[in-house]
Amino acid sequence: MITVKSPVRSRLIRIALIVCACLTGLSLYGQRHPNRNAANKLKYVVGTEVNITDSVNAYKLLYENIPQDKDFLNDPIFAIVGRHRIFYFSVGANMKLGVCYDWGNPSDNPQGVSVGTMEKASPGNSQAFQMTAQSSNIYFNIIGFPNSAYQAGLFFSLSLDGEPGNTYKVHADNVYFRFRDLKLGYTSSLYNDLAADPYTVDGHGPIASGGHNNILINYQKFVSKHVRLGIGIEGPYSDLTYYVPPAPDTDEARIIDACLRQRVPDIPMYVTYAFNASDHLRLSAIGRVLTYRNLVENRNHSAFGWGLKLTGAATFGKSVVYGMVQGGKGISSYIQENRNLGLDLVPDMSRPGHLDKPFSWGCILGLQYNWRPNLFSTVVYSFMRNYMNPFSNASDGLPYADRLSYGQYALANLVWRYSRLLQFGVEYLYGQKNTFGRERLSNNRVSLQACVSF
Repeated sequence: MITVKSPVRSRLIRIALIVCACLTGLSLYGQRHPNRNAANKLKYVVGTEVNITDSVNAYKLLYENIPQDKDFLNDPIFAIVGRHRIFYFSVGANMKLGVCYDWGNPSDNPQGVSVGTMEKASPGNSQAFQMTAQSSNIYFNIIGFPNSAYQAGLFFSLSLDGEPGNTYKVHADNVYFRFRDLKLGYTSSLYNDLAADPYTVDGHGPIASGGHNNILINYQKFVSKHVRLGIGIEGPYSDLTYYVPPAPDTDEARIIDACLRQRVPDIPMYVTYAFNASDHLRLSAIGRVLTYRNLVENRNHSAFGWGLKLTGAATFGKSVVYGMVQGGKGISSYIQENRNLGLDLVPDMSRPGHLDKPFSWGCILGLQYNWRPNLFSTVVYSFMRNYMNPFSNASDGLPYADRLSYGQYALANLVWRYSRLLQFGVEYLYGQKNTFGRERLSNNRVSLQACVSF
C-alpha cells in the first residue's frame, strides 16, 4: 500500500479544491453591493429530492447570477429545483410605485432627474406633481447543470421604464449567459462598477455615473483570493456631431448629429482588489476607435477614445462610503449624463471637417449610515464637466449653447425595509445644469417610493 505524507496530502487536497472551483465557475467569493440582502437560504423550494444542503446551494448559485444593480438588491426567495437537481429556476419581481414633486425646471421623467437634458421651464410651468410605476421589473434566473463542469447561468429581466412620461413600454434590461468565467449577452458594460454606486430612490442616478448597457463578451476571474481581473469586447456605439460648412451658394453653416458605422469593438478592462465580499477598490479602463466621415475631404478618419475610472466601496462600522472618479476623451457614451447628446466627437473649428475628442471628467461621493439593520440614509454629491474648446469657442454662432458644460447633483434619502418583501423610501434631490451658453438651470425634487419585491 502506498501512503501519502500529511503535508503532501494537504497540498493535493488544496489543489483538488482549486480545480473543482475552476470547473464549476465559482469564485472564492463574488463581489456584491453593500446594500444587497443576503439571507443565505431560500424560503420556499419546490421540487423532489430536496434537503437543506441543496436549498442553500441553490440559493448561492442563484444569488451570484443576479446583476449588481440597485434594482436587484433583494435575494432569491424561492426556487424550482429540477429533477435530479439538473437545474435551479427562480423568478423575482419589483413593483415600484413612485410619487414626486418638482419645482424649478421640472423633469418630464417621473423616474429620475436628468441634469444633462434639463430644459428651461416655460412661464407658469415651473412646478409638477407626477406619479409612476415605470421602474417596476420582473426577472428570470436559471442555473443549469449546477456543481458540474458544465454549470451555466442564464439571466433575463424585463422592465417598464421607457420614455419620459407615463408610457409603459416593456423592454429588456438584461439578457445574458454565463459559463465558468465567461459572460455574453446584453447587460451593464464591464466599464461600469455597479457595486460602487450609492443607493438612490431616483432612478436616473448621479450625474457622473455609468449608465451604459451594451451587447458584450467578457472574461472575469479571481487570480487570487483578493484580486480579480476582467476584460471584454463590446458593441461599439458612437454619438457624434458634425459641422457642415456653408455651401458655395449660401452663408449658412449647420451642425448635425449623425453616426458612421463603426468598425472596431470597444475594449473595457479592470482590476479589482476585494477586501471582502462588498468592500473593494477597482481601476477600470476602456479603449475605443471612433470612425467618422470628414465631410470636407470626403474620406474617413479614426480617433482613439480612452477612459480611466477609479471606484470603490468601504464599510466602517455602521457607515458605508462609496466613491468614483473618472475621466477620458471620446467616452461620452459611457457617462450617463452625456448619452445621446452627440459628445463622443464634436467639430474642431480650427480644422474644417475634422472632429475632436472632448475631455470629460466626473466624480461621485456617497455616504450611507445604517441607523438600524432595516433603516438607512444616504447622502450623495456628484459633479461632472465637459471641455469642448475647439467647438465652444467658435465665433460663427454655432457653439453648443444649450449643452452641459458642468453640472452638480446632490441628494439625501431615508430608506426603511419594513420586511424582506416591502420597502419605503423618501428622498430630496437637487440638480444643477450650467451650459456653454452660460445659462444656469436647476431643479428640486421630493420623491416617495414604495417597493414590493420577491
